[in-house]
Amino acid sequence: MNTMDISRDQAAAELDEVAARLRLDNRDLLRVVARARKAGMRQRAIEKHLDISQTTVHRLLRQSAETPEALEPTPAEIIDRRTAGQISTEHMMEQLLNWTFTFGTVPKVGGVATDAYEPGSWDDVERAFYRGQLTEDELGRLMDKNKDGLERAARVLRE
Repeated sequence: MNTMDISRDQAAAELDEVAARLRLDNRDLLRVVARARKAGMRQRAIEKHLDISQTTVHRLLRQSAETPEALEPTPAEIIDRRTAGQISTEHMMEQLLNWTFTFGTVPKVGGVATDAYEPGSWDDVERAFYRGQLTEDELGRLMDKNKDGLERAARVLRE
C-alpha cells in the first residue's frame, strides 16, 4: 500500500493538525522574539538565532508593541493546542470551562449601531466549532457554563 493512500477524513485531520501547529508556531515566534528583545537582545542577534530576516524580526517586534494582547493566551490557542496533539481534551476543556469569556459587540455612534463588529473571546469558540475543532458536546458544555454571558450578549446585540 502506498503511504500516500489515505482517506479524506485522515487527510482533513492531518490538514487541521498542521494548520493548528502553524498558528501556534506563529504565536510562539511572536512571543519568543518579544521576550528576546525585552531581555536586551538586538534585532540582528534575534535574526541570526532564528535564521529569519531582520525585516521579519522588526515586523514581529512592531506587532508585539502595537498589540501586546497578541502575546496573551486565547481560547483559540488552547483549542489549537488540543488539535495539534499538545494537550488532552480534558485539559483543553478544563481551561475553557474556567475561562472568563468576552462577547462580541456592535459599536454605537450617537446611539446608532454601526455596521462594525468588535469580536470577543467567545468568537474563538464559535470559529473552532465551525472549523470542526470542537464537538457538539464540547460546545454544549461551554454554552451551558456561559449561558448568562451569552444571553446578555444577545440582548445587547438586539438593542
